[in-house]
This record gives sequence, structure tokens and C-alpha cells, in this order.
Amino acid sequence: MKSARYYPFERNRYFYGKLLTVRDFESEQKYMNDKRRLINRLLSGSGVVCGLQVVAVDDKTISVETGVALDSSGREIVVATPVTQKLSMLDGFSNNEYAKDVYLCIAYDEKGKEPVHSIASSSTHSEEMSEYNRIQESYRLFVREEAPGPSVFGLLNLAEDISLVYSDSQVRIWQRTPRYVNPGGVLEVTIKVEKALQTANLRLSYEIFSEHFYPVDGGSTLKVSFIEPDHGQQTEYEAKFLLKAVDKSEVTGQVMIKDSVVKLGVGDKQTDIETGCVNTVQIVDGPVKERILDSYFNLTLDQYMESITEDCIYLARISLLHVGSTFMIEKVENVPFGEYIYNASVLYQLGLLEREHSEMRFTARATATELPPGDKPEVFVNYNHENNEFQFQVGVPQAKIIVGDVTTGTAEIELETNQRFGKGYFSDEIEHGLGLGPVFIHVGIEENVDSETENNGPYSEQIFYGVNEVFQKSPFESQVPPLSIGTVVYPNTGTFRIGIKLQAITKLPKITLRWWAYRKPAEVSLDK
Repeated sequence: MKSARYYPFERNRYFYGKLLTVRDFESEQKYMNDKRRLINRLLSGSGVVCGLQVVAVDDKTISVETGVALDSSGREIVVATPVTQKLSMLDGFSNNEYAKDVYLCIAYDEKGKEPVHSIASSSTHSEEMSEYNRIQESYRLFVREEAPGPSVFGLLNLAEDISLVYSDSQVRIWQRTPRYVNPGGVLEVTIKVEKALQTANLRLSYEIFSEHFYPVDGGSTLKVSFIEPDHGQQTEYEAKFLLKAVDKSEVTGQVMIKDSVVKLGVGDKQTDIETGCVNTVQIVDGPVKERILDSYFNLTLDQYMESITEDCIYLARISLLHVGSTFMIEKVENVPFGEYIYNASVLYQLGLLEREHSEMRFTARATATELPPGDKPEVFVNYNHENNEFQFQVGVPQAKIIVGDVTTGTAEIELETNQRFGKGYFSDEIEHGLGLGPVFIHVGIEENVDSETENNGPYSEQIFYGVNEVFQKSPFESQVPPLSIGTVVYPNTGTFRIGIKLQAITKLPKITLRWWAYRKPAEVSLDK
């Protein structure tokens, strides 16, 4: 559609003896469609109404389930039957031979149907002419390899100010703040980090300063720091930091990056990046939600129509791995930018349409003291009305440390259906029961043999220590493939985690491990 302006409306006027032409019938359809689409757009917005889940069928194929959506022009998009398609066959996809995220989009489309002979055309053309007897309202699926900017979802700017800190082909960093905050209130500064798969671990640090906002724990600048976990394989992270507004009202403050410099680390590489990122926040009296609604209702019709610039809906973010000269689908995230249209009755059921009685945000401080072992924990709470601050005083009993003891247990590590050679798998955090402090962990592979032969009886349970492939091609061979085992102990929490790395592919759905925890006898004093 070349224009999304459906107004002003014009409808047919019928009278006896009127000569009806193609233009009249087209005007009749246009009048009804334009009114319906305008109401769809203004009252419902755009996004997924129901269904349209995207799933990975195999390493290179996706399937879109049935569902309904409305685009930003108010047109209905209906997927009546599931669609299975190879990703490489979709428009917009290119195999650039590197790990990346791509975005599966859906858009409204029309196509002619039922070609018939045109009598009127044959009178003016010597050759035989045909016209389509029907127009089928349909859709098209395509891929975009660039993530949309926040300006695409225009109405979000009524409540939030989103600024781009940094962007390249592998990394994008956004800084998000609310548009409004009350005097003395607390606002969240959200840092959103997006990265392509197989990009090295990220580190990010910079300082925020402002004339109208200050850190809740004191100081003149807010230190922003993010370090990607070593065991994580996510492509998107968020970190939140708190600022407090000064006790002034109806003023506009800016949240700026000190010296306009951001320190970004990717793997072993450290870079200082210059940025012009600035977020604007207004300090206002009264409920923040009412101020956002005022901004919404003050939009003109043209401003509302121009607020959303995309005529497609982002159905999924698809993370791709680079494998040789091709790619493999790693994971699929549905509706990554939250483009949903919510049924009002469902929102009432969830209580999301109830009016809140207060917009005030609070801060909290906590101090902890140690109590003798065996005492009950204590909590005392004070509230400072001037600063809207809760002060918690927590008494924590000292741990009873057990020494010279041994505990044991099992851990099950689930394996993926589509396994990859050399990939690591990790257990949940395990409590060994020996209290705080360092312990020694020994791990073996536990195997229950389900056979009707000689392995029954006393040999139906086996525990392999060390390298289990020593027993390959022997009567004692393990069903578990060769693998490497490692452990990491957390002395401050009394827990540990087991990790394995497969050296061969297996059909087993999980691996069972037997662990032993041992603490060396020692004299331990709990007195400081």
C-alpha cells in the first residue's frame, strides 16, 4: 500500500437510474475497508493477536504456526495453515558465513486469483486479454538481517527514551530511561546489550553524570558495568542501575555519559568508544501514568499515523551458527520486540488494567550483622519518610562448619537431541552439605546396566572413575561415550557445579554422575 491515509471517507450515493461502474464498486469496498482498518490501527495497534509461533523444524528449516496479526496500517494478516520453509529460501536471507541473528518478518500482501476472459479488454486489444476475478488477501514472509531501531516502535517513546550507545555488525548497546519521574523518585537506567552468536565475551563500563539525578548510594557519578558470564550463550542481556531525582518539579534533566567515552571489551580486545548518547527525563508532579496518557492524547492524527514506520511484524529472532561454509539454526525467540495485541478481557483477568493507587518508587538499604550459631535470624525495618527509603537491619546466624566429613550424591545432566562434538553441558548448582569453605570433589560416571545377561545381579550398577574409554571393546565397556569431567566449587555458598564435555556423539538423553565431597579435618574457629 503506497499510502496509509484512509481519510477523509467518501461513500457511494445511490439513486434510481444511476450508472454503476467499476469505480463505484471499488469505492464501496474501499470505504468499508478503510474505516475498519483505521479503527484497527487506532484502537488495537499493530502486532500478533494470537498464534504465529515460529519453531525450528531442523537445522535449516522453520515453521510458522497458524495465527492472526494486524499490521501498522490496520490490515488483517491471517495464516490459515502452518507454513514450513527453508530459511535460505526466504527473501532477504544471505549466507555470509558468520554467526549472526536474523529476523523473520511477516507483512500483508495481496494477489490475484481466478483469471477470467475480459470482454471489455478484447474490444480494444487484438490479443486475448484476461483479468483476475478475485483478490486474495494474503501475506509474505521474509528475513531482515538488521535489528530495527527503537524509533520503529514509535509509541514506546511516550513512556521511554531509548538512545543508541554503540553499534557494529556484531554488537549493539542501548541505554533506556523512563520519560518521567516524580521529584525525589527513583528511575531505572537500563543497559541492553545485543550480540551475535560466537562473538567473544563482552565487557562494558562507563560513568553516568547528571545535574538533576544522582546515584542512590551517594556520589556524583553512577558507575555502569557489565561483564558477560563465562558460561552464558545468550545473545541479549539487560543490566539495571538506579538514579534518584532531585527534589525539583517540572524540570527537564539529561542523563549523559561522562567524557562521552565507553570502555568496551570483546574477548581480549579493549576499545575506548566515543558516543553522543544522551537520555532526557522530565521531573513532574502527579502520577507518571497520567502524564504519559496526556502525551498520547495530545498527538494529532497525523502524528499518530507517522509514529509507526514499519508495515511488517517481527515474528522471531533466529540465532545462527556458522558451520563450515553453511549455517545452522541455534535457537528461535518468538516476537522479540513484544509486538503483541492484548485482548482486553484477558488483561482484566490478569489485573493489568486496574488503576494503581500510587506511582511512588522506593529505595532500600540493608545492613547485616553476625549472630552466634544456632540463634534465629532477625530482621528490623525502619522507614524514612523524607527519602522514601526502607532501612533493613538483618541478623544472620554464623554457619555451623562441619569438618572432616564426607558426603555423596548423584547429579543428572540432560543432553540435547541434536548434539555437537565438544560442546559443554553443566549441572545445576549442587549443595554438598559440608557447610562453607573449600572442599574436595571427586566425580565418577554412574551407570545402571539394563541387560538380561551376566551383567545382572551385583554388576547391574557400575561407577567409572578416570577415563572410561580404557574399558572400550571389553566385557566391561561403558554405554556412556568418552567425556571430560570438571567441577567448580563455590566456598562462600557451600555448593558446586559439575561440567562435562562430550568427546563423541551419543543417543543417551542424559548422563548420571556420582560425586563425593570431602573436607579435610581441621580446627575451625568461628570467632572473629
